[in-house]
Amino acid sequence: MAEIKKLIKDHLSKDGQVLNLKAKYIREVGAKELAQCEELSTLRALDLSQNDIGDNGVKALAESPVFSNLRTLNLKSNRITDIGAEYLALSTTLTSLKSIQLVVNDLTEEGERALMNSTHLINLTSLKFQV
Repeated sequence: MAEIKKLIKDHLSKDGQVLNLKAKYIREVGAKELAQCEELSTLRALDLSQNDIGDNGVKALAESPVFSNLRTLNLKSNRITDIGAEYLALSTTLTSLKSIQLVVNDLTEEGERALMNSTHLINLTSLKFQV
């Protein structure tokens, strides 16, 4: 957890609304730790691209009340499958999301459809699967 706290300290915007952890290789364990960091509750934008968080990392993010104010989520290149897409689609805490980036993951049309038809992600205006 100390490593995640240092990454947050080094990469969180001064206003506490943007966290860019692109290519910090936090993996699933780091995503789970982020999901427990209550100091991120004012976060509006989170870039976790190229971190190898996988489906279980996505599940931790999708279930965390910490991210209830999140508007933008970049999950590019994270080994996310349709299972992770389903976690996002069923999330009752990520309802403020307006944009999700899922380029370079292992999603099929099934995962894309789950997200596009989500009854929880009602504010979503941008959903990107392909480059």
